Amino acid sequence: MEMTEEQRLRLKLVSGLLDYPYYPEFWERIRDRMSVAEELDDRLQNVFHVLEDYRVIDLEQLYVDSFDFDAHQSLYLTVHEMGDSRDRGNALIELSELYRQAGYEVPDNLLADYLPLLLEFVALHPDFCPPALHERIARVAGKIAGHLDSSHPYRVLFTVITEILGQVDGIKSSNMEEHPDLHDLPYPLDYQ
Repeated sequence: MEMTEEQRLRLKLVSGLLDYPYYPEFWERIRDRMSVAEELDDRLQNVFHVLEDYRVIDLEQLYVDSFDFDAHQSLYLTVHEMGDSRDRGNALIELSELYRQAGYEVPDNLLADYLPLLLEFVALHPDFCPPALHERIARVAGKIAGHLDSSHPYRVLFTVITEILGQVDGIKSSNMEEHPDLHDLPYPLDYQ
């Protein structure tokens, strides 16, 4: 998928706004990004101003409550796709390899499927991103938006993601339940 410079900038802004609000680094980085984005998207400016009005502790609490306790709103791509299965590890390795091929450094404290990290990667290295990755991100963004209340300050960010990376029709509902790997048990289970 060919992205315009404007779309790439908007993704980078969304990436910054979706990142955990580390203080003061968060606001320094966001203010720098927003200063070059005055004309790009009023919705992103509005999110910025709404978040800026929160007290530090309240914004951190909103973020944690929104994204850390409900798998349907998780900011980790593979959680939506694979839940807590073994396949998630392989998917993380594949994403890490994609970053490595592009020469992109993943911070040690982040998993490769963290949405803000993926969005920044897509914005900075679009030539390394297969269309399937865009579709995966758009599908997950659509799912998260569907689970957030329409007045939630972060909801519009997921709408912007789906607009840029392509609205995905027929969003599949992923199975968020954990399934044990029964074939690894030391004895067969046979229920009659």
